[in-house]
Amino acid sequence: MTIKRVTLLGADGELGPAILTALLAAAFEVTVLKRANSSSPDDYPSNVKVAKVDESFTVSDLVPILAGQDALVITIKGTQVDLQKRLADAAVAAGVQRLIPADFGSCDSASEHAQMLVPLFGAKTELRSYLTKLTHNHSGFSWTAVVGSHFFDWRAEFLHLYPKSCRADILGQEDVRSSYSTLSRVGEATAKVLSKLTETKNRVVYVQSFSVTQDQILKAFEKASGKKWEVQTFDPAEYEKTWVKERDDGDKEAIENLVFMLGALESDWTKKEDFAMKLLGLEDEDLDDVVGKCWEMWK
Repeated sequence: MTIKRVTLLGADGELGPAILTALLAAAFEVTVLKRANSSSPDDYPSNVKVAKVDESFTVSDLVPILAGQDALVITIKGTQVDLQKRLADAAVAAGVQRLIPADFGSCDSASEHAQMLVPLFGAKTELRSYLTKLTHNHSGFSWTAVVGSHFFDWRAEFLHLYPKSCRADILGQEDVRSSYSTLSRVGEATAKVLSKLTETKNRVVYVQSFSVTQDQILKAFEKASGKKWEVQTFDPAEYEKTWVKERDDGDKEAIENLVFMLGALESDWTKKEDFAMKLLGLEDEDLDDVVGKCWEMWK
């Protein structure tokens, strides 16, 4: 069983470009799947094919598009469970061997605490269960979830870092390590999974760029900027209580802040049985190097 042809849905999103780059670097034949009414330009490398589908994404429309494809990688919003189920059904009907769902971060979706705080993680777990049921009935189909925790170089504010004003928010447990991944690391890990089909079959794999404390991140940014940063420290229990209340009151920022907390305090993949860095042949990135690039991008 070998993967050669890969369809990617979400190539124009936050993570999609990094995964597209990694798939091409690994010499996969890539087809970008997108809505027929998408406003994003089709300005991909010349060796990338583009397939358009009606925005309803019906199984009957998807099957002929996915026919002949070996893998399907999905990088849409993780909350779009029903759409991903249809994509999985179509992949099974089309004979696709491996599906990688939109389950890339920021914490362990199977955690009861995470599911209690953020509905998204319950949705991701529901999709994993659905994919598992499909594998029981269709031996030629399989899935892998690639989880990299917080995307370190996505958005500084999501990590509660404010480079322009040299400020940072720190949750009180400064000695707690958590895993973080650059977008390119998630892309690289995704491509590696498609080259390690047997070892990654029907499971979650956890990857990282590094596992560090909030204090180490702060010190790395102070080093890169040459400035002492202003720090606001929060008690984790009080922080959670505050944002759960705000979530229940309809504050749109609450979920993002709760996700930040879970990623910062409960996502050290080095302690996971399914930590897959060695399996995938990946090495940690250098924190100072990554922070230096982020500082130049964000300052």
